Amino acid sequence: MEKEKQPFSQRKYFSCVLLGISFLVTVFCIATGSYVQTMENVQIGSVATKRYVALKDEVDVIETAKKKQEAANTVGPLYKHDLEVEKTSIEEMEAFFKKLDEMQGTLQEGESLSDAIKNTSLKLPVVLSVRQYGAYQALSQEDKLAFQRDCITIINDLYEQGVTGEALEKSREQAESNLQGTSWNTELKQMGAAILNSALEANLVLDIDAMNLARQKKEDEVEDVIIKKNQKIVDEGEIITAEIYSKLENMNLINTKDSTENAVPVLGSVVVVLLVFGSVFLFFYSSNKKWHSLKRNETVILFCIYIMMVLLLRIMSEVPYFTLIPLVIFPMLLSLLISKRVALLLNCFISIIGCFIFNGDVEFLLYFLITGEFAALIMGYTEKRRYVLPVALAMAGINFVSMFAIGLFFEKGYSQGLLYSSIYAAGAGLISVILVMGSLPFWEAIFEANTPLRLLELTNPNNELLRRLMIEAPGTYHHSLIVANLAETAAYEIGANASLARVGAYYHDIGKLKYPLYFGENQAGENPHDQLEPYSSAQIIIAHTKAGAKMGEEKGLPKAIINIIEEHHGTSLVKYFYYKAIKQYGSESVKEEDYRYQGPIPQSRESAIVMMADTVEAAVRSMLGQGKTLQEAEDFIQNLIKDKLDDGQLDESGLAISDLESIRKSFVEVFRGMYHNRVVYPKKEEIDAIKKQQQQKEEEKQS
Repeated sequence: MEKEKQPFSQRKYFSCVLLGISFLVTVFCIATGSYVQTMENVQIGSVATKRYVALKDEVDVIETAKKKQEAANTVGPLYKHDLEVEKTSIEEMEAFFKKLDEMQGTLQEGESLSDAIKNTSLKLPVVLSVRQYGAYQALSQEDKLAFQRDCITIINDLYEQGVTGEALEKSREQAESNLQGTSWNTELKQMGAAILNSALEANLVLDIDAMNLARQKKEDEVEDVIIKKNQKIVDEGEIITAEIYSKLENMNLINTKDSTENAVPVLGSVVVVLLVFGSVFLFFYSSNKKWHSLKRNETVILFCIYIMMVLLLRIMSEVPYFTLIPLVIFPMLLSLLISKRVALLLNCFISIIGCFIFNGDVEFLLYFLITGEFAALIMGYTEKRRYVLPVALAMAGINFVSMFAIGLFFEKGYSQGLLYSSIYAAGAGLISVILVMGSLPFWEAIFEANTPLRLLELTNPNNELLRRLMIEAPGTYHHSLIVANLAETAAYEIGANASLARVGAYYHDIGKLKYPLYFGENQAGENPHDQLEPYSSAQIIIAHTKAGAKMGEEKGLPKAIINIIEEHHGTSLVKYFYYKAIKQYGSESVKEEDYRYQGPIPQSRESAIVMMADTVEAAVRSMLGQGKTLQEAEDFIQNLIKDKLDDGQLDESGLAISDLESIRKSFVEVFRGMYHNRVVYPKKEEIDAIKKQQQQKEEEKQS
């Protein structure tokens, strides 16, 4: 029992080692990818060591701020009228004139107004000459009022026009000029000018709130300056100015943090990758509860393709357009070399890995998730060579549409860069299909991959072994065709490799070419076993598996097919000759192991399916030949499968109990189609008798 478990333990250990290596390579590529490289330390005034481009559409903060400032500077000074200034100025003038009039009324005979004003303090500080006071004192009361009105009218006119602090002197000159246009004498004009100069103040003051609102409005009208994705910031060899440094800093293209802070994003990505690897581990382990749901060569193929694509991502992590990266090669190859199910799952896996290597770009993630899923699904059509070109063109179209649609969403509109990126995507899709199809012979030769195209070639009846089987052992050839139909149907039902099961069934009995007449399906009369000892007969029957494997190796059949040839009987007992030997020699004289096939037991689901298909086909054919009904044969199929299970022949195949029931049902459906009840065709005599009766009836009617 321990020996049976050893291969599984070895495969599990081998797979874990490959998984660990893949994880380490992935961490290395992420830690040295474009995200970390862009976070390089630079200084103002240093020379750029590489070309820096925008990783996505971003606002040019510095240039936008400049344009906003320029727009704000176009707003001139905005003023508002200070009514309090106007009111105060006029009140001071009126108070001044009133004071003069009051003082003049209290003067003694011979006393001048200038002498009386010397000891009086006035609100309006005006320095007047004796002659000016005398001219005003000489005016009649009516003229005084007229002079006062002229002065107040002039200052009101100026206030209506608006007096700013910058234009105050000019306004005072204007007031003096207006006085010159009056009919008063020179002293009064000079007196009025002095009063106006003292009273006049700026009544237009800056409206700070209005100016701020106007400036804000101008700034809001300025559209953000956008740095387009892949637009150059600074080229290699150029000096990094303060402005360029600020742009690089704002776009997180340079490192402004210490080493501890820089390690945080990498650490986070490693944790996510660890979780993703864990999910893949659970998928393969829990899918059939055994690691060998992937064969050893498939595990190696998966490992090599993954390492190749991760390293390619790392090498191309600085390309200006990520659509140039032919990442869809990964799901394409997995779909052709392993299975669509694995390709669909691991496409999501490598898209996440690529996102971390390629700057954590969400567009990258969405693009390769979509195109990779399509790539995994449509590559199945390349089994027919005439569909290779349509598939390549379809892949190009899918890539173009996907990139264009994603770009419209993230860039919020069309751009020339988006068109270029979409065209590159189409070209990469077309080239990827060509590369995948061209590389298939390499995978087939080095890793013994069983591609659909290679398996399809082996089904050609003109292949030497099949042609010999058809001519030299026609009964075995016919038997193999029926087994192939059974195996392919069953494999399809449980999700195994249907093409491999079919081709394996075609070749599983080629070892019978060595002694074709010793096998019942090729015998037309005498049975040579009637003249042989049971042991000799058993050895001839048992030898056909090893003989078939040797023939397959000589003719260059794939290893998977040779394994099916060698394993399709496992270590089963050749019951007929074993029972014959017991009857002749007694059970104590017969060793059971001498009548068992040498194995090994089936190591894959496809081998186990061919084993069961081979067993039930021969048994059902024999039963129906003995007059048994199809219903009896269907009941017997279940017993045959159970015998294989009880005998331990399916222990290492990877089949689940539920798979066995699905296989049984598929076998039954195929046999129902082959042996369904047919219409009994009438004999010629019966047809002639009916015609004669009809003719007699017609004659009787006429008579």
